[in-house]
Amino acid sequence: HAYANLDSFIGKDDLVDIDFNLNYIVGVDKEGKSVFTGQRGLFSKFRESIKDRGESPRDFLKGRKIVQIAATNSNVCLKLSDGSVALAGDFGSRDEDLPVLHEGEFFEKVVSGSHHYTGLTSEGRVLSWGDVTLGQTKAPARIKGVSEIFAGSAQSYAVDENGKLLAKWGNKGYLFGTDMYGADVYKRIIKGGFMTMTIGSVAVIISSIIGVIIGSVSGYFGGRTDMVLMRFMEIFSAIPFLPFALTLSAVMSQMTLSSNMRIFIIMLILGVLSWPGLARLVRGQILLARESEYVLAARAMGVKSSKIVFRHILPNIFSVILVTLTLDFATCLLIESTLSYLGFGVPYPQPSWGNMLYGCNNSTIIKNFWWQWVFPSLFLGITTISINIVGDTLRDVMDPKSNLEK
Repeated sequence: HAYANLDSFIGKDDLVDIDFNLNYIVGVDKEGKSVFTGQRGLFSKFRESIKDRGESPRDFLKGRKIVQIAATNSNVCLKLSDGSVALAGDFGSRDEDLPVLHEGEFFEKVVSGSHHYTGLTSEGRVLSWGDVTLGQTKAPARIKGVSEIFAGSAQSYAVDENGKLLAKWGNKGYLFGTDMYGADVYKRIIKGGFMTMTIGSVAVIISSIIGVIIGSVSGYFGGRTDMVLMRFMEIFSAIPFLPFALTLSAVMSQMTLSSNMRIFIIMLILGVLSWPGLARLVRGQILLARESEYVLAARAMGVKSSKIVFRHILPNIFSVILVTLTLDFATCLLIESTLSYLGFGVPYPQPSWGNMLYGCNNSTIIKNFWWQWVFPSLFLGITTISINIVGDTLRDVMDPKSNLEK
């Protein structure tokens, strides 16, 4: 890793302590009056608490010296000559403030992780503060015999004088592991499932609107209207779905589109290309239903054709449409996952079940990092099967004909 201010530290021999954060090296010179970074404006305000506005180093120190420095990715903690500590840098809303010390108590040592600090006090207490996201600040209340403390990226450790581990706290690991960039696979599966099912839902809504309208008009009116609409449907049916979707996605990848716009276009592609099957089904059902007695009675009473179709016929074939929509929903999930797996769908870092499977085309990941693709595959497979089961169950409940057949 190349630090932005590395050149400023080369050959510098008057530093008493240094530490590293994500982008910078920070140090304290022999005078102990300021934080040296080689760049102006960094850590130029010291404060006793996260909530304080901060003061210049001269006004804050008042004769005290900095004897130790610890750095996280966005701020630093300074141990002063009187045992107190000072803070400098940027803090977030999830950062826990400095703990309150007992009267006469002071810090003997402070260590830092990526986003938290841990300190050992003169009374032998171990205290942690900073970011609370992964439990880094949950130091055990009663630890005796601590002589040394250490900190990892999101963990802290307390050991005795013999080097025996007394306690550890912080990040306890990841339930489903991490991906190649260190992102939590479990959280990405949850958010990716929301993304994948959102795309599938919107695509099904688009296809159902188009398919129901065209199928209803074609089936009810028949004649030339039916012929024209069916030829129009056959044009869409003749388009090879997956190759066409891949082609459009490849074209989009060459365009400067935002990730949200790409996702919207994917929804549109899936919806516009998947309606012919539903339209054909609705047309067939309406062809059967339009000669029914209740339809003939409605015509005799002068009811408008649109009301007959959408108020009388469609409710009677709704169960058949519902089953088809659930199957189409499951199919859209699989197609979106296929596009994302091939690199033409939802772009990283936004998660979807498809782009979480992108690494499966690498034999090393398949053999050695199985958790990166096994868990997303399981969720995708179980969800697809469950949706199909729900659709069949709804059909059995809502369709009187299926109950009579049983």
